[in-house]
Amino acid sequence: MLDPAIVRNDFPELKASSIAFLDNAASTLKPLKVIDAMREFSLTRYANVHRGVYKLSMEASIAYDKAREKVASFIKADPREVVFTYNSTDSLRRLALILLHNKIIREGDEILVTQAEHHSNMLPWRGLALLVGARLRVLPVDSEGVPRWDLVDEYLSDRTKIVAFAHVSNVTGSIAPVRIVADKARDAGALVVLDSAQGAPHLEIDVKKLGVDFMVFSGHKMLGPTGIGVLWMRRELSEELEPLLGGGGTIKDVRQSGPAVDVEWEEPPFKWEPGTPPIIESIGLSAAVEYLESIGMDSVTRYEEELTKALFDLLSDRLKEKITILGPRDPGRRLGIVSFTLEGYTPDAVGLYLSTRGIAVRTGKHCAHPLHYALGASQGSVRASLYLYNTLEDIEKLVSSLQSIAK
Repeated sequence: MLDPAIVRNDFPELKASSIAFLDNAASTLKPLKVIDAMREFSLTRYANVHRGVYKLSMEASIAYDKAREKVASFIKADPREVVFTYNSTDSLRRLALILLHNKIIREGDEILVTQAEHHSNMLPWRGLALLVGARLRVLPVDSEGVPRWDLVDEYLSDRTKIVAFAHVSNVTGSIAPVRIVADKARDAGALVVLDSAQGAPHLEIDVKKLGVDFMVFSGHKMLGPTGIGVLWMRRELSEELEPLLGGGGTIKDVRQSGPAVDVEWEEPPFKWEPGTPPIIESIGLSAAVEYLESIGMDSVTRYEEELTKALFDLLSDRLKEKITILGPRDPGRRLGIVSFTLEGYTPDAVGLYLSTRGIAVRTGKHCAHPLHYALGASQGSVRASLYLYNTLEDIEKLVSSLQSIAK
């Protein structure tokens, strides 16, 4: 079982201060293993990859390729299906352009998203629909802010070409029934895009069992560095689709034939990674994956479930007349995230006060404005998000401080 007392020793920021860091859905802290791996690579093994025949470049290329293999293994994927990007937002924007370029979506087609989506998984599809004259359909949420998965059949049609939704909500922590929705979408002939920015850091992932066509996640939300993300593409699609944006490393050959420029693309995943990739960052992400695997994702999930229930129960018990918790009333239906409002105070006022007590939380609408409006939280919410280094003491510190404000 995960022992947070041991885990916390691996995180310099936690050793240097008494902060209760509860903003993990935005970005996580980095263990020494990640910091040291990036530093060692930067000092002794850095060169551009897949470019040079000299020893240092070949060593850097091997390290970069091994990082991809490590990340692919983490999600039970083929390394050829793993494309390194800069974050989840970048992955989704690239994917929208790829599907546009390959005419997957046309005038009169439909794209289905949910009302609970992070803007990064809503606005690219809105933009794509506007570009081609397609229709963006939005699956509503229920009174708890959970998408009405029971209405999916009604929102799907033979015109639906893309279904995009979050694995885990970044506001309510609710977990989507991914395989059920993916099967329904596939039966309707649609491609499925899964935003796992809040899923991959907390759950054991097997992309084949999920049944989706594309999946994205970010390194900085799972103990890794900023500046690296993953776009997983089902191999058949990765091989079949053509890149819109080429560049160094993406092509085997380019020839001019009269007025035309003919391109022979590299094999996946290289044809999807133009220019110099995030090399050092890939080393950091690989080290983060190794760290998580050494603990075991099952242990991470179970520990977060315990913390989530403890936080939910304490808030409900001690502040029940003053606090409104967004999302499912059953803590067993959420993972690692509890967002709330406190009567009489704006979210920013609460966040600023908590900061004076050494507690870090997120305030605002968390890039999910439609969901907050649907839940009547027009000023936003305070979000406490948990990870493997948080403790019951962190939770007690948060709740006690909130009680002080309420009094």
